[in-house]
Amino acid sequence: MSCAVFAPVTAHVGTGAKHPRNRAPIAKKSIAPRRTAVVQHAVTEASADAQALEVNLADSLRPSSAECAKTLVAIADTGTLCTTGEDGVALGTFASYVVTKSGDVVLRMRADAVHTANIAREPRCSLYVQPGMQPPGVLSRSTIIGSLVKLSDDDLESQSATAKYDETHGAGIGVDALGVGDEYYHLIVDRVFYVGGLGSDKRAEVVTSDDFSAAIADPLCKHANVVVDAMNNERYEDVMNFARASLGDDVEPAEARMLWVDKLGFDIRVVTGGNGKQKVLDVRLPFPAPANTQQEALSSLTMLAQVMWEEEKQYTPVPVPREEPEESKE
Repeated sequence: MSCAVFAPVTAHVGTGAKHPRNRAPIAKKSIAPRRTAVVQHAVTEASADAQALEVNLADSLRPSSAECAKTLVAIADTGTLCTTGEDGVALGTFASYVVTKSGDVVLRMRADAVHTANIAREPRCSLYVQPGMQPPGVLSRSTIIGSLVKLSDDDLESQSATAKYDETHGAGIGVDALGVGDEYYHLIVDRVFYVGGLGSDKRAEVVTSDDFSAAIADPLCKHANVVVDAMNNERYEDVMNFARASLGDDVEPAEARMLWVDKLGFDIRVVTGGNGKQKVLDVRLPFPAPANTQQEALSSLTMLAQVMWEEEKQYTPVPVPREEPEESKE
């Protein structure tokens, strides 16, 4: 999902995690020059053209804005619904929603709610979505702009949404509890405003309704946190190695943590320097091939870690002697 911000570190990552594989520890300084296919984002003094080229290259290594926006909507199931009040002033209210199999966003609304009355007068609205599962310092968000259209009770989409609501939100509690006379509304998308929040993704773009409709949520979005936690807690040595490979030969990371992973790659926040001269850099590293499952993502991370370790150590495999077959005595 998204944006490289030179910002303060929002969470400290420890360095004492155990590494699962039995191999020699990584030296603090590289023995050989760092040779890797990752995009080097940790450039603090570069021309505007060079920085723009770097960002454009990084954008090509991550999902499109439409895909990122679709992913955010798939991850979250609540947002802020903005409708126009009777006095013409925008009103933002909490709203829950579900995404149907066809990809449509459907909201359940109280028949006597203020925002329902607002929609009856003016169906145009917006739904602001920012998943709470994103790590600290990551603020990817989407605003769906469009109109709400009420679904009839006997509509198949309404019946499907009812079942999906029960599965996703249950009966709810308090003011959000399931009530008699609740109505379902389909959010007809006119456009989506997407803002990135990861690594080099500084995008703030308007996505057309056609592009948003055609986009598919990232296949790893439901498992990203599991992969990220595993890397930061169990394979921290690899995370540091990824960070080291993304920096110049004369720069050494003090600490690092993985922020997010998607089918095309992953983002790492790196802290360099010390003695009051710390710098925080977000770097993006691509996968050698798209990872569509949690296992594929972990396999790609393992492979990249091994390749970087071999290059760091200038490792050359020793050929295994071939045993000649014994000649038959007959």
